[in-house]
Amino acid sequence: MVGAGAAGFFAAINAKAVKPQKRVLIIEKTGKILSKVLVSGGGRCNVTHNETDLAALLTNYPRGKGLLKWTLRKWSVTNTIRWFERHGVALKTEEDGRMFPVTNKSSTIIDCLMQTAQNLGVQWETKTGMELLRPLNGGGFEVETSSGQLISAKTVILACGGWAKSEQYDFLRELGIEIINPVPSLFTFNVPDTPLKELQGVSVPWGRVKITGMEGGTDNGWFAGPVLITHWGLSGPAVLKASAFLARNLEEVNYVATALVDWTGMGEEKARSLFEADLLMNAAKKIINVNPFGLPKRLWVHILNASAIDEDKTVRDLSKSEKNKILEFAVRTPLNIQGKTTFKEEFVTAGGVATTEVDKDSMESKSIPGLFFAGEILDVDGITGGFNFQAAWSTGYVAGVKAAEKA
Repeated sequence: MVGAGAAGFFAAINAKAVKPQKRVLIIEKTGKILSKVLVSGGGRCNVTHNETDLAALLTNYPRGKGLLKWTLRKWSVTNTIRWFERHGVALKTEEDGRMFPVTNKSSTIIDCLMQTAQNLGVQWETKTGMELLRPLNGGGFEVETSSGQLISAKTVILACGGWAKSEQYDFLRELGIEIINPVPSLFTFNVPDTPLKELQGVSVPWGRVKITGMEGGTDNGWFAGPVLITHWGLSGPAVLKASAFLARNLEEVNYVATALVDWTGMGEEKARSLFEADLLMNAAKKIINVNPFGLPKRLWVHILNASAIDEDKTVRDLSKSEKNKILEFAVRTPLNIQGKTTFKEEFVTAGGVATTEVDKDSMESKSIPGLFFAGEILDVDGITGGFNFQAAWSTGYVAGVKAAEKA
């Protein structure tokens, strides 16, 4: 097992559970194990998402649906929930469907995985990188580590995570395995020149984001969800979702694009209907005190200022063009994206081992018998919300069981 992340640990646990008599060893090049588990969900660990309908679940994966359709049937969200409960970890579901341990501590998940692995007899070595992977003529592999150690193995599972640099996959290319060039996914948008900076910390729970000129989204290119204004630009689930589905498009334009933000989350037609009705009922009030969309006060003031509207003007004195300006900024605020910000601890890549290289029933390489893949090393990634961990548990389970059976 190469890689001591979520997928690697879960693969090792399930391999050892299936074949207790076999030696299962995890090697990890860093000094840390389960490092992404530790930082996930702000240190709470977003274990999975409670979406149990397979078709609906798959819509949260920009890449890898074809492979995940099979692995999620073998190890579903329900399997994940029950596994952790059987191992003493109760999970809770939040309003948005994300699932966390009831303790709200990622250490609960780490302790569970480590204790289970120890009880089964899984071994691991940290600060031990893989320098060379050599398939042997008679079957099996020889792994040379960074310390010069040679390890013989009947089967090898690569669960090294998603590498940011394409050359890090060269050892697999040399073995004839197709690699999809990696690009960042799940990042926030840098918007350096905007008055929105003054609103950092302001958020809406119902916004929508669209990148002009790029196809994607579930509603004519719009991505829905909470939107957060930061000191560097825009963040929040809607932004992260857009960055995931449009990862390659944004990389092609060097992360320079125009984003439109619908702060109402309604779209123009519904927003206009509500806007006009609210103005009609509050004709004698100052426009600053109306705020028909229930937006944060500072954001509503910003929209009025951007529309060049006097905050103290009464609603009945607004011209038709002034009303249209307010509505336009409320549902389509244009922002110039100039770069991205990625949280390194939770870095996710689009790209990696092409899913066409992998047998969907076993996670085994089609061209190199005995070599298996799990987790982010594959060209599989999900949006934020527990979907990447679910992919790790599912691919890890299948790879671990099938590698153990083959060994």
